[in-house]
Amino acid sequence: MKGISEIRVDFSLKREVFYIVIGSVVGAIFMILAKMILDPQTGIPYEITWIAFGHLLGVLSPPSSAILAGITIHMITALSIGIAIGVFLYKTNILIISKLSNGILYGLFAGSVVYIVFFIPVYESVLTHEIASTLNTVEGVEYAAEYLARNFFTIMIGWLIIHLAYGVIVGVVSSLLSIRFGSRYRCSKCDISFSRIDSYQKHIKLVHGDIPIQQKRILILGGGFAGIQVLMQLESRLRP
Repeated sequence: MKGISEIRVDFSLKREVFYIVIGSVVGAIFMILAKMILDPQTGIPYEITWIAFGHLLGVLSPPSSAILAGITIHMITALSIGIAIGVFLYKTNILIISKLSNGILYGLFAGSVVYIVFFIPVYESVLTHEIASTLNTVEGVEYAAEYLARNFFTIMIGWLIIHLAYGVIVGVVSSLLSIRFGSRYRCSKCDISFSRIDSYQKHIKLVHGDIPIQQKRILILGGGFAGIQVLMQLESRLRP
């Protein structure tokens, strides 16, 4: 079997990275919604984290401006992470995301890496102190630092769930976009292309493997609406 790099056609770095960036942005929006659900469980008002992010950027007041600044830097970070993930995925071919399960696995891997390598150090070195200060200033919570320390594991588990959910969203969205609009894998013997790597591999095994299946040829007469519908139905039913 030819290597993936030899059979890939209609596949560009810009396009595939763009799909993953879209997935990362959607995932970042989902993180905002997830925080609205999980934050009450930790006793920290939803807007406090975004205000703290805004304070780190130097936007101190009004609170609405700090929240907007915090969400903005969150989205910019998501864009940057999406670009990094996309380039890494394209260059390494560790997992081919034109298979949905591969996309989800890679998304979970990416979400875990972002959580461990990026979020935990930022939270420990910068964000904890700023959130405690913001809780004290905005909400009038005394001993905020002690409260955060007591609930450290609950808070971190919540953030882990949020990052894993982010990874799943990235994987699903980018994989579906890649399947629908992105990569094509061409069989050099049959001169046909597949949008999914698993479909291509199944084709190679069944048609060009050691024990190939007996093939039947189907001729569709006419290329009008009816003929196209028949072709689409056959492709849907017979796709590996």
